[in-house]
Amino acid sequence: MISVVIPARDEVASVAEVVAAVRAVLAAEAHEVVVVDDGSSDGTGAAAAGAGARVLRTEGIGYGAAIKRGAQVARGELLAILDADGTYPAEALPPLVAAVRGGARQAIGARPAVGAAEPFLRSAIKGAFRLAVRIGAGVAVPDLNSGLRVLRTADLLALAPILPDRFSLTTTLTLGLAAEGDAPLFLPITYHRRSGHSKWRPVRDTWLMGRTVLRGIGWLRRGHAPRALPAREAVQP
Repeated sequence: MISVVIPARDEVASVAEVVAAVRAVLAAEAHEVVVVDDGSSDGTGAAAAGAGARVLRTEGIGYGAAIKRGAQVARGELLAILDADGTYPAEALPPLVAAVRGGARQAIGARPAVGAAEPFLRSAIKGAFRLAVRIGAGVAVPDLNSGLRVLRTADLLALAPILPDRFSLTTTLTLGLAAEGDAPLFLPITYHRRSGHSKWRPVRDTWLMGRTVLRGIGWLRRGHAPRALPAREAVQP
């Protein structure tokens, strides 16, 4: 079974469409869509429920914490993460799922390095961090913090104690699992302009991501993350 966790805060303009798209592309699979409504005041939770999602309500705990909360209640052995703002293509989920079933520890949707859907400053900052990982640890990572990925639920839960409660969760997942010796599999995806207002804060979030990248380089050099992870197991179709 596949559990798709969608963290959302004030995304009423797009969340129902995202949920409907996920359900359509996974119609042939046993799946569930879990929307973690993190303190919305615009009806996001109701819109998600109306589109067929199971909705969990939290009160502003943060992007990363919302994903961890969704993973804790997930029923599937596979966990997909997707944003609620319409930027990521739901149709990329089936190939990412197939990649994990085929042996990848995690499969990540890699966005274009530079594109009109993202401000140039943000693209440049992320490019600098990718270069730091390549130079510092000898690992090429096309997209450090993509919000579209599939992995085993058990792997995310095992790393939960070191996963940040904010936006650096995705970067930590990328580098933490890669440090265990299983390089992520990256599949190129399209990336669309978001619906609504971005919650990215340039100074705070750049600082947090930079700190995470430095920690991750250390993990890659040592060959392990701070916590032991479960042994890899094949996921049956």
